[in-house]
Amino acid sequence: MKKNPELTENTRQNLVDAFCILLKKKPVQKITINAISEKAGYNRSTFYKYFCDVYAILEYVENIVIAQIKENFQKNISPSNFEETFLKAFTKIQSDKAFYFNVLFNSDNRQRFIQRLIQEISPIFMQTFNLPPENPKSKYLTEIYFQTVLSALICWLDNKRDLNLEEISKIIGNVLTSGVVTEIAKERI
Repeated sequence: MKKNPELTENTRQNLVDAFCILLKKKPVQKITINAISEKAGYNRSTFYKYFCDVYAILEYVENIVIAQIKENFQKNISPSNFEETFLKAFTKIQSDKAFYFNVLFNSDNRQRFIQRLIQEISPIFMQTFNLPPENPKSKYLTEIYFQTVLSALICWLDNKRDLNLEEISKIIGNVLTSGVVTEIAKERI
């Protein structure tokens, strides 16, 4: 007997949604398969048809978000609009997959997700700016760039987008091109 693909995907989605609800309340290491299954309305055996453990669901959610960020990011990328393109990709995923995005960025797994995201996007960054991947300096520059941008984005999201996209893009772009000290000097009273 063949499985109904729509029903199969619906079951997977219910398990993922239950996991995300739980992840908003507690760290991944404290989430059990029983808790996910119960929250989704299934038994443990159903869980194991879709995922091998709790971390497999976390990875599944991360993969969805990273894939969409990369897809949005690669559409209009160039050295001249890199920050803006990255920010737009980031904010688009925040609206398209807000539930997943908020769970990944508001949980104890934020740093893990950021490292995975940087790992996935670094090759695109290096290629866009013609940085040789085998050069150790390229790796440091890439890490500094993404940590700066992502830290600013997280702060912006934590502050409920208190600036518009153009304002935060400009701040990030100016910090990356002129330096943070120059930007601080502009804001002094």
